[in-house]
Amino acid sequence: MNYILFGEQYPMIKKRLKRLLQERLGEINDLNYVKYNALEDDLNIAINDCEYLPLGVERKAIIFDNVTFLSKDGDKAILEKFTKIFQNSSDEIDIFLISRESTINEKLDIVKKCKENGIIISCNNLTKEEWPQYIKKYFSDRNIKIDDDAVEELSNRINGDLSLFLNEGIKLSLYTDHIRIEDVMLMVAKPIEDDVFQLSNALLRKDKAACLDIYRGLKLLGSRTTDTLIPLLANQFRFMFQVLYLDSRYMSASEIANELGVKEGRVKINLRNAKTNHLKPESLLKVVDDLYQLDYQIKSGKIDKFFGFELFILNFNN
Repeated sequence: MNYILFGEQYPMIKKRLKRLLQERLGEINDLNYVKYNALEDDLNIAINDCEYLPLGVERKAIIFDNVTFLSKDGDKAILEKFTKIFQNSSDEIDIFLISRESTINEKLDIVKKCKENGIIISCNNLTKEEWPQYIKKYFSDRNIKIDDDAVEELSNRINGDLSLFLNEGIKLSLYTDHIRIEDVMLMVAKPIEDDVFQLSNALLRKDKAACLDIYRGLKLLGSRTTDTLIPLLANQFRFMFQVLYLDSRYMSASEIANELGVKEGRVKINLRNAKTNHLKPESLLKVVDDLYQLDYQIKSGKIDKFFGFELFILNFNN
């Protein structure tokens, strides 16, 4: 049997794969199971495994993780080999292709063949409406009570990231058997995007004390915070530039939101902030350039990341 599993939520893929392997193989061992990582292993060699029938067992499973050719342009020769394998697959061999992308190319021959004689499984994000029910079931299965407002706060803080939720779920389960909103606020960090928005607003107000306070709080989350913060902050200022530019073209907030593919409320908030602080498009572009220069200096080892970012705050002048 041929399988394609795809989606951005890898924990979902792992859970579904484990269930399928148990159904198809029963007990997993070295004779009936082999796994390759397409980003690390030579697939030309690994593909040979698909041509040999299992020895000493009734069935074997071959997993190819991190394949990219199902959604992106890749090695056409490798893709053709896998397509032939899917066309001539044996009933005694289960082949699993795992893509960690949100979509696959439905026009590919290999995808069409899998639809004909295999199974395609999507393991994509839960919707915003599905998250509260999923959170409640997760804790209910562990005999832990969670209040409704705690569910809502936790859903907001994990921001659709299943891996993050599973990590935070373990922490909360060990902390208490009745989760209240206060527990979530204490144990689960806010999404960094919230802090980016607050930090950008404080920068525009020239409230450098508030900026430093927000940033130093973020530093406690780990050294990678600055690596994430710089591109997010640059994206925020670039977005504000785009909003201001389109506004200067006499587009309404709803038209700008449609053009940029965002919610109208976000456009209105950024317009209000820009006009309140008398911003000009060229000043926003300079901030973006300064952030990219800072990012380059940090990555090239010319400046310490923490010192460099605090220096950026202190020298900020929009």
